[in-house]
Amino acid sequence: MKAQGLWELRLYEMLPRRLPDMHHQFAREVPPLFERAGVPAPLAYWDCFAGPMTAMLAYILHWPGLDERMAAWGRFYADPQWWKQYEDAHGGEQMLERSHVLVLRASPAWSATPTGAPLHTGLHELRMVDLLPQAAEAAHDALAQVDLPCIEAQGAQVLGLFDQVIGQHLPRAVALLAWPDLATREAAWAAHAVDPAVQAARASERKTHGTALVGSAEAFLLRPAPYGARWTGA
Repeated sequence: MKAQGLWELRLYEMLPRRLPDMHHQFAREVPPLFERAGVPAPLAYWDCFAGPMTAMLAYILHWPGLDERMAAWGRFYADPQWWKQYEDAHGGEQMLERSHVLVLRASPAWSATPTGAPLHTGLHELRMVDLLPQAAEAAHDALAQVDLPCIEAQGAQVLGLFDQVIGQHLPRAVALLAWPDLATREAAWAAHAVDPAVQAARASERKTHGTALVGSAEAFLLRPAPYGARWTGA
């Protein structure tokens, strides 16, 4: 059954030498403050080793709704212990270049079907996919029915497909994938580029809409952090 609620994906562009300090903070110091404020334990943490933001720490939260999210973050940022930790961790130096907060909901086209297979933990991929604005729902259908089955057949595990509701560059779909290794991922996307079913779908979309439903994608290759992993999919 598809989970309800909202997901919050937080991306922190770091100064590279300070990334270990941020991992330490989230692994050891932040969890008690999250619990006290009512911020749910993140489902996963990652750092990025390839993509538009390479010195990046990311994590994802699942919320019942926006009201709960706003109330919990309000309590967190009002906690003086957080600001003490913040000052201690920074030590008077910059850690963060910038942060990005995306609010997501499960794609209307995504139906999570547990396979029972062990989760690939060596390599994850975050893909932010631009969609045709006047046909965003049909674009989600195309991703769920054409593109994702193609790469699943090539070895991917689809952790979730989401509709971005808050953030830049809307409309966008956000996909989280798991791969056994980099070679499998590279081969899968090469196969996707020439797959007859994918090509036929894009041709049909261009005939109907004048262009493809699924546009360009930003891809981030992620290493799951060894702490706090609770991911079970969307």
